Amino acid sequence: MSNLAPLHVDNMNLADAMGFSTSTSGSKVQSSLYRITTTVIQEVSPETNKIVSSPVFKIKKGVDEEFLAREVEVRLFAERQRWQRWDSVNNTFQKTVMSTNLNGDLKDTLGTFNLGRPTGYVKDFNALPQDMKDLMRSVNRVKVMMGMARVIDPFTEDGGPITDNYAEEIPFVSDIKNRDSLKSIDGVVGKLMGKRISPVEHTVAFLGDVQAMPTGVKYATIVASMGERVGFSDGDNDVLADFLDYVEKNNEYILTRWEENHTAKLSSEDAAIVSNIVDLEDFE
Repeated sequence: MSNLAPLHVDNMNLADAMGFSTSTSGSKVQSSLYRITTTVIQEVSPETNKIVSSPVFKIKKGVDEEFLAREVEVRLFAERQRWQRWDSVNNTFQKTVMSTNLNGDLKDTLGTFNLGRPTGYVKDFNALPQDMKDLMRSVNRVKVMMGMARVIDPFTEDGGPITDNYAEEIPFVSDIKNRDSLKSIDGVVGKLMGKRISPVEHTVAFLGDVQAMPTGVKYATIVASMGERVGFSDGDNDVLADFLDYVEKNNEYILTRWEENHTAKLSSEDAAIVSNIVDLEDFE
């Protein structure tokens, strides 16, 4: 185990800075950040010689670097949560700012709050109007995980081995919205925090599992398990600071979009009010 000093962030409680709890740009990290997602591939099983659906992790940086792996070992440095909805008209995701929880009013790229969702927990979903039910179903809770990952036996999309060396840890971010994945990861993190062990000083193993929707469409989920206690590594403080900078810069972009769209909405409403006043005066 390393004898290095624990992580610290000036003027901040470490658990608050990281975003973990006992309950369940220009920075160095952002410039070299890998995005990890889950997916399902079709391949021939060596045991049965039949085509099977296999869960894998897709690891991507930029537009050129992309490869797959069946297992990833991570150290989690920070997590945040946000609301997110796919905008098919503009072909983009609309998002709220990232926060340590979803209990408050979070500004979003539309110039509204929570992408139109009610604030907090809705006790009686069935009592809501149908349009609100539809809106809430279209908005996903996303947990943004940030940390350092060691990719186990990476390979290319056609099954070939990766020649580049990924034995060292790489900085990653992963947007997780699947409930089974969240439950599995939160369960491991909860055990660590219950033992007063920071997720930074303990590895967590990510494996994949294949699930199927009622329609038959298959998707991959994350199965997390306890790895090994490794202590703190040299440079971990800088890595944590860079992840917090990554969150701040992403939120700055969301807030800029909120200000632009919110101001536009207010201007439109003000114009309507002025128009009504003029109409009233003309009528008199």
